[in-house]
Amino acid sequence: KQAVVSTQSTGTDLRFRYRKLLFQTKEKRSELVRPESTGLLETLEEMNQLFSRVKNPREAVYDSNVLKLTSELGLEQADNLQTNMTVFDRNIFSEKLVTYMDGRCRGSHKDRPELDWSKLGKYAASMFNVTAKLDLIYGPLAMESIAKTRAARERNVQKKPTEAEKKKPQQLQQEEQEESTTKEVQRVLKAIHKLTDPDQGTYRHVPFFEFITDPTSFPTTIENMFHLSFLVKDGKVKLFLDEDNVPVVKINVHNGAVITSTPGTTRAINPSQVVISLTIQKWKNLIDEFNITKAMVPNIKRRVK
Repeated sequence: KQAVVSTQSTGTDLRFRYRKLLFQTKEKRSELVRPESTGLLETLEEMNQLFSRVKNPREAVYDSNVLKLTSELGLEQADNLQTNMTVFDRNIFSEKLVTYMDGRCRGSHKDRPELDWSKLGKYAASMFNVTAKLDLIYGPLAMESIAKTRAARERNVQKKPTEAEKKKPQQLQQEEQEESTTKEVQRVLKAIHKLTDPDQGTYRHVPFFEFITDPTSFPTTIENMFHLSFLVKDGKVKLFLDEDNVPVVKINVHNGAVITSTPGTTRAINPSQVVISLTIQKWKNLIDEFNITKAMVPNIKRRVK
């Protein structure tokens, strides 16, 4: 408590001295701006002593106010300073030159002699230790200017593509993407047909996670699940839970016939949506849980490599 009280008293005393210095500086403004006055230096020295004790923002604000006032007074003092230097007057200088070259003679204007420039030249030449260079009064000798002929350059104006040309790359890219997706969907469908060949006129179901999981590639597993979703949406493949509540997939048979139309032309009879979340850790757990060692869906990318 004693330390807190001591700090508060020190800050109060410091603010009082700053206010006093600020008041004195404003009161002696006319004296401090005189060129011969040294009062601003004394004020700055006292400010430096007080600033060494500043610890709080309140005291720092007082210090900045005094410093601002001192800088303004210093500017006024600099403006009032007179150097007593001789100012060059070109009119007086020209009159002295005319007098030196005997240009101020009494009489009429016609009787006045011309200015003796050679007299001024001789006097000025003694001030230089270098040889004067030759310079023509009226500029260089007259020469015929050679007209430069510049070959006209043709601008390479780029032809702006038409709206049809602008859309063409986008259409090709979209068509290629659709063709690639269709091929991948057909590849997954062939894998299901291969694994579920009709046994005595029936199709058996395949565990969903065992079918889509590729034990060597997590991205391929995601792609298989994505492409399989198109088959489920188009009604070609049926996704449901078996007796053990395990998701399975099966070739969808409607009215005794297998649905084999192209993607997007049919829809499931009773459509529903299911969101499946699959992370890398879940993918690893599926491999261990179902003891998956080989992918049921052949990986074309791996085959190309």
